[in-house]
Amino acid sequence: MFSALLAVVSLSLSVAAVEVQSSNPAFFNAGIQGCMAVADNADGEPLIIHNCNTENTANQDWDVTFDVRTPVGPQQIKIFGDKCIDVKDGVNADGTKLQIWSCISGSKNQQWIAQPTENTFQWSGTDKCIDLSDGKITDDNVLQIWTCTDNSANQNWAGAPNPDTEQRGDEIASTISCTHIIPCCLLPTPN
Repeated sequence: MFSALLAVVSLSLSVAAVEVQSSNPAFFNAGIQGCMAVADNADGEPLIIHNCNTENTANQDWDVTFDVRTPVGPQQIKIFGDKCIDVKDGVNADGTKLQIWSCISGSKNQQWIAQPTENTFQWSGTDKCIDLSDGKITDDNVLQIWTCTDNSANQNWAGAPNPDTEQRGDEIASTISCTHIIPCCLLPTPN
């Protein structure tokens, strides 16, 4: 029984201090890493993309649970302990911008499913995914929801350590071995 329990526990992982990075190859080509971030800890603050290496790491450290084999969720994706990624006004339409808002238990606007086969975050109960708006890699580009599309570089997110650590991103992406002790990132997946 102990080994069966250990097997289940090792597949599902709750991670704190995760940097969520875009898989759009334009970031790699530009020699930068684009992280989901916010500029401030306030309701309504836009969810943006920002160069991971020039942003205050507190503004890009997310709490999320994921599993390497099966979807996890619905769940809230938290920052600052009490703010969640939120679909602005709950509008289910391509191009709706994302923001952070005080976490509200059960809020449909804050429920996400981590999809391991596509490396996406899908808004629960919809066909919308977190999307890099217009594929723009410039700092402060506000992220949006868009209809989930297979193999869309604008919707793919994967794991890697915090840039302040020495663990490589592909090690995390392939093993999902993050812990609460070692900060890690969700990084681009190779195309």
